[in-house]
Amino acid sequence: MPTRRRILTLPLAAGLAAIWGANRAAATEPAQDEELAYAIGVQAYLWSYPMMDLYRTLWETTLDPARGHDRGLNEFFRFDRLITHEDDWVITPNNDTIYDRVFFDLRAQPLILSIPATDRQYWFPVGDMRHDYNANLSWDTVGRAGGDFALCPPGWVGVLPEGVRRVDMATPLGFTLGRYAVAGSDDLPAALALQAQVRLVPLDQWGRADVTRPVPDAAAFPIFTRAGLTDARAYFTTLNEVLRLTPRPGNAADAAMAAWLAEISMAPTEQFDWDALSAAAQGGLTRAVAEGHRIIAARMQRAVPIVNNWQVARLDPKISGDPVIAAAAAMLGLIWNPMEVSTYDVGFLDAEGKPLTGADRYVLTFDPPPPVNAFWSVTMYDAATQLFVESPINRYSIGDRTPGLMTDEDGTVSIYLQHDAPTDPVERANWLPAPAGPFYLVTRHYSPQAEILTGDWQPPFIQRRQG
Repeated sequence: MPTRRRILTLPLAAGLAAIWGANRAAATEPAQDEELAYAIGVQAYLWSYPMMDLYRTLWETTLDPARGHDRGLNEFFRFDRLITHEDDWVITPNNDTIYDRVFFDLRAQPLILSIPATDRQYWFPVGDMRHDYNANLSWDTVGRAGGDFALCPPGWVGVLPEGVRRVDMATPLGFTLGRYAVAGSDDLPAALALQAQVRLVPLDQWGRADVTRPVPDAAAFPIFTRAGLTDARAYFTTLNEVLRLTPRPGNAADAAMAAWLAEISMAPTEQFDWDALSAAAQGGLTRAVAEGHRIIAARMQRAVPIVNNWQVARLDPKISGDPVIAAAAAMLGLIWNPMEVSTYDVGFLDAEGKPLTGADRYVLTFDPPPPVNAFWSVTMYDAATQLFVESPINRYSIGDRTPGLMTDEDGTVSIYLQHDAPTDPVERANWLPAPAGPFYLVTRHYSPQAEILTGDWQPPFIQRRQG
């Protein structure tokens, strides 16, 4: 069917207009039925949640005038310290690296990411607005020599400077959350020196020593905050705008969903008007947001295979093809890494299947520890906030780089998880402080070896201790 394939390679808005335009006169009025609106709304919510939570993060961190800093689109917000319990800009963060965060807008031209030569481990996974990863520019793939990489919008045609390698993005808006390995506070100055050398340069300014700071027009972007994720009017109104703002040309699933959205007057080619819907359709969409959010929250604790009561996350860089899993991954830890960068084991339950709580004491024994090319860590989170637990010893994670970590002669490592400090000196050396109430753990494996990816290495049970 050559005609259909040709249509699907057009930009989303133009392609759908071509599909619908010929039949516009014969089309019936969009459905105003509550159950149909509900059914479409649930599908649309699950499908779009990763994009909408990413867009919410883009708005709040780069465009919101109350954000508390002056960094906007197309420039790094450099996180020049390790995250603590006082930070709340991203859920389930790590305490192993410093970050370079940027949301970029490529609609005007490509943006060149320049990484200098270094012996330090670094990772720049580059994602689109569907939370698919279009590139992994890292110590593992690029190597110590670094390089220059042009992030190009869909369909861009042009000439790149000599030596600059092309990265094709699936959407014109996207992000990267660059990470640099930091082995504790003493190692921070050297990591910051590398961070300062990494640059983002618009194509038309390549070669200049000084680059003009971007001045994004915040008014050109719809306002969307965390509250909008559970507000049907705000969610679907903003979704309609975001689909035009950052389309994914040529994607068959997007075209199919756009056809469903047209049934409730929400086609990306048209401005959506919530007030024009019937009360029944509004009610269906309101129910859909509540149910969609509930489904994602429930799936969050079983979105990936369960091994020894851990969620074993080996996340595909093209996860948007599995919408429910993608939504659950976004809700648990937005801006996660694909499996070639790092893998995750997420623990909510002990060996008996009971929720982890600071009211009990636990031990986690790695025999052997995770096999990695970089390093591994176990991080503690408050289950209510999904943020770090305030620590009396300023320890939010523990791993193979933790100073003073006690290891048995055979390489076995036991980590003690409890609220009160252990009295035994060995246990105290390997203590990861827990809150008084519910908590969960994330074990990260940076640059994992094959045994982790194949399942030959598996995380051990978290054992509740007696007494």
